[in-house]
Amino acid sequence: MDLDSILHKDIREVHPRGGQLLLSEPLMADHNFSRSAVMLLEQDSTGGHIGLMLNKGPVCQLNQLIEGLPAEITIPIFKGGPVELDRLFMLHRLGNIFSNSMEIAPGLYVGGTEDEVIDYIISHGGAVGDIRFFIGYSGWGAGQLTSEIIKNYWALNTDPDTSELLSGSGDAFWRREVEKLGPDYRSWLIVPENPSLN
Repeated sequence: MDLDSILHKDIREVHPRGGQLLLSEPLMADHNFSRSAVMLLEQDSTGGHIGLMLNKGPVCQLNQLIEGLPAEITIPIFKGGPVELDRLFMLHRLGNIFSNSMEIAPGLYVGGTEDEVIDYIISHGGAVGDIRFFIGYSGWGAGQLTSEIIKNYWALNTDPDTSELLSGSGDAFWRREVEKLGPDYRSWLIVPENPSLN
């Protein structure tokens, strides 16, 4: 029995869409996505996919990018992906409290105006666990993500528990979400973060 047969599943058909959670396989070679958890936002008009990495960061603080936030309110910004690193994105669990919010998974929303978000953060003294900000996004061309899932680069949680998705970071976040995939993915959890150090 080889490592590939232990870690990878025989996946024949998959249909990734917004509101589903991608988890990278434990030995993914692409450093951008190593041990990452990506919330898919949508399938675009060309058949490609757009998502946000949830667990990479923080890379900076919101008050470094947006004027008007008191210095004592520190809101971390995470790396959403390697595409368009000059764009800011936000996920939240606050329903339609913000204009133009759209539910992408039960209890998880994208969208809102900058003024509304800043007012909320100032009036509540922060937003940990309710709002998470991201720089950049993750993107795949038409058919690319489906192909990568079939090749076992990713596991797909089609019905993720959204209650903790805006909390935690790094490998601990990835491990928590892999555990939720059940016994078929337990082998992923025994692979060390850096196998070359063993």
